[in-house]
Amino acid sequence: MKHKYFIVVIIWLSMVVVPVLAHAQTSNSTNYQIQESFIGPGGNINSNSTNYGGFGTVGDIGVGESSPPGSGNFRTISGYNTTNDPALSFAVNTSSLNFGALSVSTAATASATFSVYNYTSSGYVVQLIGAPPSSGAHILTGVSPAAASTVGTEQFGINLVANTAPTTFGANPAQVPTSSFSYGAAATNYNTTNLYRYVAGETIATATQSSGQTNFTISYIVNVATSTPGGSYTGAQELVCTGTY
Repeated sequence: MKHKYFIVVIIWLSMVVVPVLAHAQTSNSTNYQIQESFIGPGGNINSNSTNYGGFGTVGDIGVGESSPPGSGNFRTISGYNTTNDPALSFAVNTSSLNFGALSVSTAATASATFSVYNYTSSGYVVQLIGAPPSSGAHILTGVSPAAASTVGTEQFGINLVANTAPTTFGANPAQVPTSSFSYGAAATNYNTTNLYRYVAGETIATATQSSGQTNFTISYIVNVATSTPGGSYTGAQELVCTGTY
């Protein structure tokens, strides 16, 4: 049997950031303002007059975030120099993917990476928007529900974890600097090793609280069938990151 070869499959990746602006309430009067709410000494950002300025120092011991025991909804941020302004940083580190020539006897794989950091928010969601690669009127079949890579069956799918099949590739979300400060995770349906799925617009990554940087890896698979038309397949996809408050 002669194998059918499919010239090139290319995906272009871009990003959209959708911050939702929110500000913590401040305590103030005509002459004085406390930038952030605090308990105990040292929480005020600064105390000053025309000729004098000082920083409270007690709150600077152990700068960072903490959560009351048993609470998944409330967090405190320590240190006199913390800001009450929310921030969301998002970077796509891979602009394009080239799967090369495909055949019905081999699965093609590729990886792309992106990073998210958010501060003083309730977290974020990342969606992947855009149809699977297409050639003319034919669009590669997105995998749904999640399934393993099957050679000879037309499939286009992704996950956000480390895999061992159809080859060893991908990576689990990496927390920077550690999991004590960063909490990004692969979303449901995209968090199981060796299972792939693709539904345009679904959430693929989340954080449910303020988080340091998380580095994500998207693992792609492409399989084609004997009935898949030959040609050059291309696609454009956007990663959309939305802060939640």
